[in-house]
Amino acid sequence: MVFHSSGTNLTIQITLPPQFPGERPTLTIQPAVNHPWVDANMKVIGCPSLNNFSMHSDLGQTVHSVLEEFQKSPPAIVPQHYILGFNRPTISQTAASPPQGSGIISTPAPPLPPYPNSQPPVMPPPNFQGNQVSPVPPPLPPRRPPMPANESVANSTPAATFAVPNILSEFPMLNDLKIFELQELADDEDRIHEMVQKVPNLVDFMQQREDLSSTCVQLAQSNLLLKPKIESLKSEVVEKNSELDRIKTDFEQHCQKHMTLSEQYHPSHIQTNLKVAVMEADEESENIAEKFLEKDIDVDEFVKTFMEKRTLCYLRRAKEEKLNQIALSQGHRF
Repeated sequence: MVFHSSGTNLTIQITLPPQFPGERPTLTIQPAVNHPWVDANMKVIGCPSLNNFSMHSDLGQTVHSVLEEFQKSPPAIVPQHYILGFNRPTISQTAASPPQGSGIISTPAPPLPPYPNSQPPVMPPPNFQGNQVSPVPPPLPPRRPPMPANESVANSTPAATFAVPNILSEFPMLNDLKIFELQELADDEDRIHEMVQKVPNLVDFMQQREDLSSTCVQLAQSNLLLKPKIESLKSEVVEKNSELDRIKTDFEQHCQKHMTLSEQYHPSHIQTNLKVAVMEADEESENIAEKFLEKDIDVDEFVKTFMEKRTLCYLRRAKEEKLNQIALSQGHRF
């Protein structure tokens, strides 16, 4: 992967090990640069997400965090003659010395540009031998010590809150092992697994997980014990809902009946009915009188029916007038 930084194209070479993603990849920077995250072999060692890489990690996100760090703090390019000098024991052993007595004084190479925020290198005094100066390789600028794990994590990934574990403090026995013993340990997964199982933090975590699991089981059992009660209450709620629907239907029917009776027995409606009844009774009495004049009925029948209709007419008219007086006294006008 090629990216641009400090006016130079840099290349990140990603090497995937055979056990990837169980084993973390290796990121190498080309050409040689000077940066707190890069060691002398140009390998990225200061990225927290790379150091904590696991099979659940995202390789793209890891590479992106390295690129973000190089964008925020551009690495300093190491000149080519410094690279050649440090690939050999000393520059004086490989450079051609000028002949004796030639009067040529060789000068050391210009100093390596320091990494930002670092102190400039101190050049050693020249070693005079007769009339010439033997070249002494200038030292590299002091590498800035790597930031603490929590600080580097805070600067690179603000959202992360974990801390990079200190392997040597967690496994102090590794300090006494030799290289071949460490290699044997790296190839023995069972021993590694056994060592990891004894880490105090992991033991505490497993104990907390067991406690949470037991709590969840207890809650589940208590919930199952409450199931019959919940079912009973559910049935009761269903019955109450059915009863509520029935009462609501009865209430609507009674409201409709109440509205009908209210309209039927409203004073204005009663007064109108009384007026109609008075007119009907008066018309019937007039018809009876006409029939008597035409001699269609006799005297006895006329007196009987005419008196009934006229009495009914006067009675209804009296009720109408009385109802009108009551309505006016209460402030109602029909």
